[in-house]
Parts: sequence; C-alpha cells; structure tokens
Amino acid sequence: MAHLARLLALLPLLGGVVQAATKDEWRSRSIYQLITDRFAGGGQCELGSRSYCGGTWRSVIDKLDYIQGMGFDAVWISPTALGIEGQTKYGENYHGYWTVDPTQLNPHFGTSDDLKALSDALHSKGMYLMVDIAINALAATDYHIDAQTLAFDNDGKMLFKDPANYHDRCNIKWGDHQSEEIRWLVTGGDDNDVALLDLATETPAVADKLKQWVPGYVKEYGIDGFRLDASKHLGKGFQHDFCKAAGIFCIGEVAGDSTEYAGTYQGDDGIDSVFGFGMLYGAAAVFAGGKTMPTLRHYINAAATSYSDPSVIGPFLDNQDLPRFNSRTGDKSLAYNAIVSSFLYGGIPTVYYGLEQDIADGPYDPNNREALWNYNNYNTAGDTYKRIANLNKIRDFLGFKGSFSTSVATVLKIQDQDIALQREDALIVLTNRGSSGSGTWSISGTKFGNNADVVDLLSCGTAKTDASGSMSITWSTGQPFVFVSSQIASEGGFCGATASSNAGNALIADPDTPLNATGNPGPTDSDIVEPTATKSQSNSAQVTSIGTVASGQSTITSPDATSTAQTASNTASASAAKGSEASSGACKRSRKRNGTGKRHHDHL
Repeated sequence: MAHLARLLALLPLLGGVVQAATKDEWRSRSIYQLITDRFAGGGQCELGSRSYCGGTWRSVIDKLDYIQGMGFDAVWISPTALGIEGQTKYGENYHGYWTVDPTQLNPHFGTSDDLKALSDALHSKGMYLMVDIAINALAATDYHIDAQTLAFDNDGKMLFKDPANYHDRCNIKWGDHQSEEIRWLVTGGDDNDVALLDLATETPAVADKLKQWVPGYVKEYGIDGFRLDASKHLGKGFQHDFCKAAGIFCIGEVAGDSTEYAGTYQGDDGIDSVFGFGMLYGAAAVFAGGKTMPTLRHYINAAATSYSDPSVIGPFLDNQDLPRFNSRTGDKSLAYNAIVSSFLYGGIPTVYYGLEQDIADGPYDPNNREALWNYNNYNTAGDTYKRIANLNKIRDFLGFKGSFSTSVATVLKIQDQDIALQREDALIVLTNRGSSGSGTWSISGTKFGNNADVVDLLSCGTAKTDASGSMSITWSTGQPFVFVSSQIASEGGFCGATASSNAGNALIADPDTPLNATGNPGPTDSDIVEPTATKSQSNSAQVTSIGTVASGQSTITSPDATSTAQTASNTASASAAKGSEASSGACKRSRKRNGTGKRHHDHL
C-alpha cells in the first residue's frame, strides 16, 4: 500500500508533466547515495584510483533492483555537470565535483538520453532522483581570473568568463562566516593543480543565469531533489532563490560540528533541509570512538532545538568526503547500532553505497570511493544488506501510523553505555557495549502500558512490561532493539504475523544474530572526529581530535574534513576542500603578467 501510494504520487511524472517533489513528499523517503563512476558497470578499478573507472547512468539502471531490494525509494547520484577533462595533479574528475559548466552534462557518465532513461527508470519504480549539484565554484587548472585566462580555461568551456563573476583568490579563515562564503575552497597552484574559483553568487550576473537555467534542467531530466554541495559556502539567500526557481526539495551540506549553525540554513528564508552532521559526529564518537551516551544525547537535544523541522534533516554515517563508518570500527554490533540510530532517530536517512557490503576501506578519499563491483558481487544475502532492508520496512510501516513521519526521537532513559529513545509507538534501545557486550537494563516510563506484550522488530524476540509498565532489556551480543506493541507488530505482518488488510505492506522482519567483531583493525583515536563531553556529560560536546594518519594526512580541530591539499583538490567539495586553516594576509586578483593568451601560472 505504501509503495502504491508513492507510485500514484508519481503518475504526473510518468505522464511527462513535472510536478515538484516537496519537503512533505520527501520526509518519508530514504536515500541511497552513489558515485556514478564507481557504482556499477565499470572495468578494472584499483583501490585508490583517481581515474574514471567506467560507471554510467545506464549502468545504474541495471542495478536499481539491488537498491530497491534494500527498501530505498530515492537515489542520489553524483554531479552531472561538465567538468575538467584529462589528468590533473590529483587525477581525473571521476567524482564529478570539478564543475566547469553546470548547464552541460559530463559525457563520461552518458548522454542526455541516458540521464533521462535513469530518471524514467527510477520513477517507474516509485523512486525519486536526487542530483548532487556543485555550483559554489568553477574548477580550473589555472588559478588566474583575468579575462584572457578564463576565455582559455578548460578549452574555453567555462560557463562564466568575466572576472567580475568571481571572488578574489584567497584562503578561507575558518570560523569567519563571511570568509567561508566568499573565499576559495581550494586556491590551487602550479604543476597542473586544481583550483576552485569561487563564484560571486550574490551578484545578479551569476545568480540570475543559474536561476534561469535550473527550472529547465529539472524539467528535462525529471529531477525530484537537489543535494547542494558546499552549502555552507553559498549565501543562504542565493540558495533559497535557486531552490525556489528549481521548484524541488533541496538539502544542503552544511559541514561542521555546530548543529545550531547548520540549523540557520533551514527555514522559509533558507532551504528545506540540511544533512545531520552533528548526529554523525555523535554516532562516530559513541559507536566507534568509545564516548559515552550523553555525547549522543547532546546532539539529539541540539537537533530538536536547532532545526525548524528536524523530521526532514538527513541522518547519515559516511559519504564521499568522510571516513567510511566501518573504517572507524571493526565491530559489527557497534556498526549495527549506529545504522539503527541513523534510520530511526528521525529525518530522511541516507546510506552511502557500500555500507550494505560492510566496506571498510578508507578512511579518506580516494580509498573511500571504491568501485562497488569489486566487493561481494552485489550480494543481497549479507547481514547488513538484510538489516538495512528490514529497517526501511520498519520505517515505512511506522510512517503510516500517527505522527511517526513528522516526529523525531526523544531520550527516555540513558546511562553511560546505553540509551533508550522513544519515537511515537517505537522504543529504540541502543548500546555501545560491542559484540561481546552483555547485561541487563530496566527501562521505566515506556508507552506500552502495564503487563503489555511487546516485540523486537529486529530479532523478532518478545518481551513483556511489568505491572508498573517497565521492561527489562537483556543483551547477549551488544545488539540494538526496536520494540513495538504486539498489536502493531501484528498489524504490520512482522515476524511471521499476517498483516491487517489496512496495515500497508506485510513486513516480515528477518531475525538475525548479531555478528562478532570481524577482527579488522579499527581506527586510531586521531582518525575519529568526535565530540568530548564535560564531566557531567552535558550539552557541551566539542570536536577535539587532532593528529595524523598513516598516509601522512593530518586531521584538524575543524570537524569539516581532513587537512591536506591532496584531499581538498581531489574532492573539490565542501567537506574535502576545507584543508587549510591559514588565511592569506591579503587577497589578490590573480592576473597574468602578459597578454599572450597562453595558459601558464604566476605566483601571487
């Protein structure tokens, strides 16, 4: 019934008429993020490759059943824009973020007809298409912004060729909001380096051109939503106007530890939503960094008070710029708890491709941008694949009961290793005891009532509240729980029950046994960006991690990303490009010293 309702909602799209997908239509969705070049259909692709490996929009179509088999009903693809061609100091533009002209397509991923075919294939399955869009800057291997250089950059294909369309070349002063908006994420250098030339989106010449282009782009390719890359580095007013012109749901990348700051971008004067970086840091710290549960509570409380609508934020555990979660911990029980938290806290959960196959390579690009076809041959029988499918089914069913889809979880009870979250009819119990963790915990104040029969939808185990409405939790392998009343479990057809005729899809939970740790090495303390709580474990978590990893890359106190020109230039996106904390003393227009028209570099 749920999927039928979504298909009916998409009939206008199937009929060739674009109908905007709104925030309310997105809130029930879950998103599968993929890198087009690395998801399916490519050839040989070694770990750490910085070259195109051959994935296309057509090859994504071939694996939509694999994605839908996990219950996802939206797919986020990497940017479609025309980008830098050829080898640079940091490889090719296989990731799609080195935009040259957003109004043109990247031919490595296919043709216009191929992108339309992907959109049509998604819509025919009741799924939405989300496109990553990188318009904060244009990319070039020459950092000069005089008219002659811009005319020749990228074989003359730069969308904006007027120097007045760009901000002055200057490093960002982190923590300075204005600097973060108008300075260059990557200032580039010599030797075929990559620079990101920050666009002056506050000017009519730039803003109007992009706003005039985007409605036709959305209509032509049937796009249902945008992920705004480097949202933190774009003016909020511009983003609001751009998304209004597009007429679709927009979710922004406001990277950083401050949920309060990220929340300022959401609202009537901003954009629909942002990704939940704060919740990510909480999950990384608690389920992979050894911190106690009050750290997670800090971020839960911050989300509830900072977002105008926390029920549409985007919880996630990793992405193309951040360490894969399984590179943070080799304990599958801890990873399972983290996955449950991201799916059932609230909002629109997003899974980065490969989590379902337990990929642990990384933690930084390009190793966290692996070719999925090198892992397990798209196996659908693995525990994590099935667990994600079950979580989507649980979320899908509960979303049609009461106010579940417009709510987020609140903390019912907490102790150092364990937390109980109440979200409407569901009691979600998480722990960081790990795969060898055992013990019991009594939880009072549940909504189930006295002497009530309850079912754990993850294991299909049953329990009963006592005469006061309390229930006892027993761990054997540090597993998470999602309890509902036996009546709700029966209505949904969970755990072998027959679904009620008006209960939506019959959702059969796959009982599985939490796995022991794989023995794979976890991260060192310096690899994990994590908040540190005060003695009282209250709402004062801060990012404190600093150190180096084996590759020589450094991590910094800013939670945005790793701190290397290598990482910044390769990803060319907000998180990955936040490499230098130093600010140049004076920003200059970077101009050539002669008028030959040849492309070369001068030092500032």
